[in-house]
Amino acid sequence: MPKWEYKVVKRAEVSEEQLNGLGAEGWELMNFVLPQCNIPGSFDEIDVEIVLRRALAE
Repeated sequence: MPKWEYKVVKRAEVSEEQLNGLGAEGWELMNFVLPQCNIPGSFDEIDVEIVLRRALAE
């Protein structure tokens, strides 16, 4: 069974080019996290987190 390392980044702090670079380093997207928000029209102000993983070298 593989062992994983994880990285969490805020979407606002990483560009598409940087995400492509992370993919080239073996990171893959697992999920993205949207915090709970009950304020209508506030989606642009929510900090979206991206969860990445890659297999650890054995």
